[in-house]
Amino acid sequence: MPKKIIMLIGLLTLSLSVLLVTPASAQENVEIDNEYIRIVVNAGELNGGRFSVGTTGGDPGRTTDDNKALIYGGDDPWTSYTTVRVDNQNWIYGNPTDRRAGYDGLYGELVQPPTLVDGKIESSWMLGPIQVWQVLSITRSSTTGLMDTAQIEYHVENTDTETHWVGLRLMLDTMLGANDGAPFRVEDRALTTDTVYYAQNMPEFWQAFDSLSSPQVMAQGTLKKPGVAPPDRTYFTNWGSVADAPWNFDFVPGRDFTRVGEWELDSAIAMFWDPVALEPGESRSYVTYYGLGGVTIAAGDLVVGVTSPAQVPADEEGFQTFSIIAYVQNDGEGDALDVVAELKLPRELELVGSPAKVSLGDLAVGDTKHTGWQVRAQSNAEGTFSYEVVVTSVNSETNRVSRTLEVLSPARLQVMVSAPPALGVKNERFDPPTFDVTVFLRNEGGTPYYGGTFELLHPMLELLPGQSAKRFPGTIEAGEDLSFKWVLKPQDGYFGGGPLGYSLRITSARGEQTVRTMSIIIPLLKSKVWVGEPEVAGGGVVAEGQYFKLPIWATNIPDFLGVELDLSFDPERLEIVGKTLDISMGTLFVGPDGKASASWKMPFVANDTGQVLGLKGERTSKLGNAFGTLMTIHFRAKKAGLARVSIDGVNILIPEAVLDPSYFEVEHRDILIQPR
Repeated sequence: MPKKIIMLIGLLTLSLSVLLVTPASAQENVEIDNEYIRIVVNAGELNGGRFSVGTTGGDPGRTTDDNKALIYGGDDPWTSYTTVRVDNQNWIYGNPTDRRAGYDGLYGELVQPPTLVDGKIESSWMLGPIQVWQVLSITRSSTTGLMDTAQIEYHVENTDTETHWVGLRLMLDTMLGANDGAPFRVEDRALTTDTVYYAQNMPEFWQAFDSLSSPQVMAQGTLKKPGVAPPDRTYFTNWGSVADAPWNFDFVPGRDFTRVGEWELDSAIAMFWDPVALEPGESRSYVTYYGLGGVTIAAGDLVVGVTSPAQVPADEEGFQTFSIIAYVQNDGEGDALDVVAELKLPRELELVGSPAKVSLGDLAVGDTKHTGWQVRAQSNAEGTFSYEVVVTSVNSETNRVSRTLEVLSPARLQVMVSAPPALGVKNERFDPPTFDVTVFLRNEGGTPYYGGTFELLHPMLELLPGQSAKRFPGTIEAGEDLSFKWVLKPQDGYFGGGPLGYSLRITSARGEQTVRTMSIIIPLLKSKVWVGEPEVAGGGVVAEGQYFKLPIWATNIPDFLGVELDLSFDPERLEIVGKTLDISMGTLFVGPDGKASASWKMPFVANDTGQVLGLKGERTSKLGNAFGTLMTIHFRAKKAGLARVSIDGVNILIPEAVLDPSYFEVEHRDILIQPR
């Protein structure tokens, strides 16, 4: 039974009507692609966050791998899923499912749906007290040297006030086009049965292909890279076992990859990063890679293929090794006897821990065997070097294949932060109201910088909506420049008065952290009640005979509840013609719907003495930071000259008290009236 139509509904038997289900999210995808591969992320209400990987043009030298699946799912990803284990609970990343894979796990709350961000697909869910980000991007394969590999990242952060034990399991439903059971080729083994590798013997990479002499698709998963923490455990098994169990699963060494409960081969891989303590506010990253593999092949009766990283970093301490893997397939007409593979290295490369010659024994027609060596570069080696694998047999012609690799300087990331030193003040507000913090990155080393999280810590500042404090630049190639920015503003209710600190925390893919601290000077915003600028219809200056508006402001006042106010004006030059009809309620007493949200007592107006007395407005609820008008007065200019409008008395009401007058300033206004 093809797994693409399996539904888990909690019954022992499934009816045909349940099996014939159309994909719920076929049109709800977010994807990135290039000339080699594409990554598709499900953005539906069901299975949202799950992804598939496939080829577009695949290997440029091969037409058989165009538009093939590497991770099952195509335009409806659902079979691969990720589990985040928090203490003893298993949370599934993404939206709930109505199918078999991950049906029994817990599901959290969506924070950020799958979204294209700087050429990557980012999403985030809250899984209990842990916020988790998934970041998918296209990066360079370690063996082909091409941008044909999916970089799969997860970042977890403990948002709780207590420590939690957090781990992660990533299950990939691997596939080679239409082949769902090709062997996994790991170092010198071809895996066709349940097998596990632990951290101490974790291979650099594994590959999968159906035939060395005529491969349809060559897939590769990379488990170890410099600067990246490898899984603690990696299992090669059948999909059904890991689909049904979100963490520990039915693992039987020696069992083949037939899907549990059925009869079809269906391989999968499960990578575990075991739970470790995550302190409050602490974060951690997990990174792995899956895409196309590069094998250099020499045809013949004994087909020889060899693979290794296309680039390796120079290692001055001499502890870092890399793998060279050789595959040999008998493509002749009879058994090949006493087959031997020999690795020949240039003097800049050194064999570690094994002989150069390896006996593969006899090789039947159509059979494939492989072997591997661990090699390191000499401490002073840097450049491009070739090595050769020679295969001999007592009854077959000798065959050989050579491959090159580059030894380059390690990744070296330069980080520069650009931000203004201070804000100003204009019209009783910060000027500008926001500011940018821009991070410039450059990899000045010779090899790529992998993974990493850049987080802005801003205790008294806040990000504008739609931004995340965390940025995930993915792989930064040698010599590549990259930049990103955050837009911040002082928190509402903060009136300044000194420097505010903020920090950039950089966490590498291995968990090492560095923190860079900056600051910006925020000037003091004074609490103030003041007479604003006159506003003439159509703009311009105030002239004799004209009507104009004059707002009375209250700005930067915390816990504002209401006001009692008296003011005076020059009766020789100004008048309020309509008296109270020419006075309107201020914005501080109007709700978001435009309706009054306060009790309001209209003041008494005396034009002959130039007085506005007894205004009282009181809100139904306090404002954390009052910034608006108390009232607006419509004056008529009677006579040219300088007319003063003064605030004679003001009480600011706050909960259960009147604000001390020394806390705020009062500012009057002189209005110049031009002759007609």
